[in-house]
Amino acid sequence: MRRRYGWGLDDGYGRFMATAASVLAVAIISYATALFLFAHYRTTLSSHPDIRQAVTATNTPPPETRIWLSKDYPPGDARLVDVVAAGDVMMGSTNSDLNPRIVPGVDAASLIGSDLAIIFRRSDVAFVNLEGPLYDGSEPTAKNCTSCFSFRSPTYYADVLSSLHVSVVSLANNHSGDYGQAGRESTIAALMRRGIGFAGLERDGARTSILRLANGRTVGVIAFAPNSGTLDINDIPAAAGQIRELKAKVDLVLVSFHGGAEGWDHVHVARGDETFDGEDRGDVIAFAHAAVDAGADLVVGQGPHVPRAVELYRHHLIAYSLGNFWTYAGVGSYAVSGLGPVLEAWIEPDGTIAGFEVHSTRQAGLGVPHLDPENEAARYVYYLTRADFPDTGDALANAVKPQ
Repeated sequence: MRRRYGWGLDDGYGRFMATAASVLAVAIISYATALFLFAHYRTTLSSHPDIRQAVTATNTPPPETRIWLSKDYPPGDARLVDVVAAGDVMMGSTNSDLNPRIVPGVDAASLIGSDLAIIFRRSDVAFVNLEGPLYDGSEPTAKNCTSCFSFRSPTYYADVLSSLHVSVVSLANNHSGDYGQAGRESTIAALMRRGIGFAGLERDGARTSILRLANGRTVGVIAFAPNSGTLDINDIPAAAGQIRELKAKVDLVLVSFHGGAEGWDHVHVARGDETFDGEDRGDVIAFAHAAVDAGADLVVGQGPHVPRAVELYRHHLIAYSLGNFWTYAGVGSYAVSGLGPVLEAWIEPDGTIAGFEVHSTRQAGLGVPHLDPENEAARYVYYLTRADFPDTGDALANAVKPQ
């Protein structure tokens, strides 16, 4: 090779200089990208002052980490049912990226930390929204689109859910059908092998799930979404009838919904129907209130990919969005999209809310949750609650201090 300045790419020094130049170029590109994203993040936040204030302020903590509303049942009373609920879960997809640490037999606690895992493991009922099928097939997605997302996680990911002691999942969302009937059949089979319940599909055996607790009480779970093959969030009279039918069979009813518009522009709960990308995502307030009126004891939502407010309605708790909990590589997890409130609610025998706690998690890296010592998710949920449901905000601020 022709040499200039006394060296060439065919000797050691030349190779070193070429490698150094490549590393420098990558560093410059990465730095420029980081500056762009930071500027974009700051610009986006500046157009949403409520988000900036809620996320960055240190003077807006929740009234208490644990809020207690019952005067009849103290914390720890054995008659209470402890329900833990988290938002969207898609731990990795063969269409985007798989977490190399999730291998067959891995314990969820080794991924998310034992301090977070114990919150799920100590509960009577642990619930998440399973965003996408558990499917090992190789055929193309069943979706007919050119720019939409499709997910497909290995079936052994059900073992991770089982190790976290997840007892039931919702399949009522816009990704459970990404691989059609075969994907849904595979998901159901994988969950059944691990003893995990499922609900929300418009088909026999998958609309509801009934859990029998150690104390003999029963909890029914039903889920709704605006998507094909799921129980319809937009048919509120039909949904109310299905909830009443389930309530007649069990002691307590947990209702999940996947609804509301997506993203930072939609952190506040809207009055009336919400639409996104041409799809009617439901009137989530009307739906949630109708669900409680029909017998729901706890209502939890997901779908907007950001946290939303909570509401006390007729002495029952509604969480309008628990955001993204564990969405490795497939769903954005930066800024408020990375805040994952995990709701722990204690339900009285008559179904009313005794107390609850919002555990703050934040996704790190490509999207693995850990407990957040800054407690940002809880602060954000309470901030939005005061803005969207001021009566609830006042009630929470004046709640009984737990002993």
